[in-house]
Amino acid sequence: MPANDFPLVAVMLGWPAILTSIALVFVGIARRRVRVAVVGGVLGLPFLLYLFASPRVGRLSLVVGALYLGSSLAVAQSRRGLAVAMATPFAALAGFVAWIVLNQ
Repeated sequence: MPANDFPLVAVMLGWPAILTSIALVFVGIARRRVRVAVVGGVLGLPFLLYLFASPRVGRLSLVVGALYLGSSLAVAQSRRGLAVAMATPFAALAGFVAWIVLNQ
């Protein structure tokens, strides 16, 4: 197997769930649907648990996960600005990891 094929396979298998998670959370925030935001948050948890084992990210992933799930609570309290602010670190972390994977 060529060395350049592995990152593409890893991206194709894991990233659809991450992108779906981000989309669901932001759709839940925009439409004020708590359940949609919760489903998106739960869908992102395996990615965060995977990052917890990483030496670069480690415990930061737990904080990001708490914020990501907390955005659903902010939606329930009709605080959309806070919900967006709490969900943004997950999107930034996913972007950072994507950058690392694609620049290996």
